[in-house]
Amino acid sequence: MIIHTTMLGYNFSKYDPNDNSKSPFEKLLDLFLQLLTYTNGDFNEAMQWMNELDKEYKLTNNDYGIGDFLEDLKDKGYIDEKKKTVK
Repeated sequence: MIIHTTMLGYNFSKYDPNDNSKSPFEKLLDLFLQLLTYTNGDFNEAMQWMNELDKEYKLTNNDYGIGDFLEDLKDKGYIDEKKKTVK
């Protein structure tokens, strides 16, 4: 389930894994940000959940995996390894 926030509240929409309008990074980022919320910002726990969900639901493939997602998080400035924080 994807939650979109607006000024008036929440808009819930059905998750469609075949939605091709987003890149693999954007799809995983949406899920990752939700998991960060559920884990109170605990990066390691959110990544554990990402790995478990990937195993169960095959969120990634040979072309783009969790390792690629982590590299993109670093490259795009979402993770600051020096400070060990998520922006």
